[in-house]
Amino acid sequence: MGSRNLYLAAFIACLTGALFGYCIGFIGGILVLPSFLHHFHLDTLPPRDIATAQSQIVTSWLIGCVIGVPLSVPVCARFDRKHCITFAAALYVVGAVLQLLNIDGILLFEFGRLLNGIGVGAGTLVSPVYISEISPPAQRGVLMSSYQVAIQVFALIGFWGAYGSHQTFDRTSDLQWQVPVMFQLIPGTILLIGTQFILPESPRWLAYQTRFDDVLVVLSWLRMSEVSSPEIDAEASEIEKLVRHNLKLQPQVTMWRRFYAIKRRLAVGIGIMIAQNALGLNAINYYAPIIFMSAGFKSVSASLLLTGIFGLIKVVAALSFTFVFVRLRTNKFWLLLGSSTCAITMFILALCIERMDNTANSTSKTFGIISVIMVYIFAFAFGVSLGPISWNICAEIFPSFINTQACALTTAVQWLGQIVIAAITPLLIASIGWRTYVLFAAFSAVTFFWCAFFVPETRGVPMGPAMDTVFREVPIVVVGNEVEEIEEVEEVSEVAPLLQQRQRRRSSVALVV
Repeated sequence: MGSRNLYLAAFIACLTGALFGYCIGFIGGILVLPSFLHHFHLDTLPPRDIATAQSQIVTSWLIGCVIGVPLSVPVCARFDRKHCITFAAALYVVGAVLQLLNIDGILLFEFGRLLNGIGVGAGTLVSPVYISEISPPAQRGVLMSSYQVAIQVFALIGFWGAYGSHQTFDRTSDLQWQVPVMFQLIPGTILLIGTQFILPESPRWLAYQTRFDDVLVVLSWLRMSEVSSPEIDAEASEIEKLVRHNLKLQPQVTMWRRFYAIKRRLAVGIGIMIAQNALGLNAINYYAPIIFMSAGFKSVSASLLLTGIFGLIKVVAALSFTFVFVRLRTNKFWLLLGSSTCAITMFILALCIERMDNTANSTSKTFGIISVIMVYIFAFAFGVSLGPISWNICAEIFPSFINTQACALTTAVQWLGQIVIAAITPLLIASIGWRTYVLFAAFSAVTFFWCAFFVPETRGVPMGPAMDTVFREVPIVVVGNEVEEIEEVEEVSEVAPLLQQRQRRRSSVALVV
């Protein structure tokens, strides 16, 4: 069986990660561009008010991301994964256009950022779920990690785009900030076209709609194999088995009861998303130029250049994890190594910045260089641990019957954490200075112990009963009028006729290209 179509579908779905990454990458750069500050009259404000305005610009996008997550849940349920991705791309493009309208007031720019964020939030929920649902267990780790690669590659483009725009255009030209904003239209438009003409629907979603013939067609396209091949038949049968398993749930089982049945998985998913923000990587993502300025590199050009290198290191880390590290050791190993390294580097960064405030200029320069090195080591360690693994875990651990809702919850927690980090980071740096990084070091140390004792290994575990075993949780069903837990998958009378119908019609299904 070939993998070309599978990789093509995953590539298109990963473009929501590209939208996510670019928004992270370019915004920190344009916030310090002279043309942007002048156009929106921020250069006339005192430093603390500038920090507040910068925080509002970043958090408006993050608030949109939080809104986009629950908003996409009914879209996924009523329509499908594919159209939810289309919905996300459309909102992203509209938001980018609004940011480009040449109006002096900052409110329209922030409203465009809000719409843009709604699209990104919706995409970060549905795309990892979609990729996990189309991927075989053996390839799921690589394909899920490719989502993180897309985030980091386009974050790199955003970092360097702001630097290139600063070097290319005059400080009095609006093009200096408009060109990086305009670039958002490229991945957004490609994603819109890809979802309309290439992307297939998720086979698992089709199975839950009892469209079993379409499941065969989509699987045969994804695996580049004949509909009647034994491999396609076996995979379709496994999906049907999970459908029979999950359709035992009846409407009288409340959402709270379903969440309670997977409480261990929810604790891991929510906890790892909190940890992803608490370590401090997103603080650097959004305010890297400002942070490098606090490390002694005062010019806009130098801070943007260092930010571009920071983005390059994150891409190297993402590629290293996807193609090398993920094959060498387990997820848990990288979580422990990454969180401990993050704790050490953040602590050293805090010490260096503290010493810079109390030493002569010559010594201060040395501490500044060490600070930059610590940021880079931190970025690499995060990029091969919590960066990709947190998204992978949340996309693969939840049962199909509540996957969308559970992922919506963990993704919303992630975005809420980003809002908190984006809102408080410039204020923390302005008020407590180097102690900000001590806080991040402490959170990294706590994450190490939490991962050691509470996060199980999930890499390579098939979605379904095998994952139930890992978390020592079993599905819930309704027997008579009582909710019970079961360990074996039994036949479900409601689905049996549909399965028999699929068996009768299998020979008549043709591959549609």
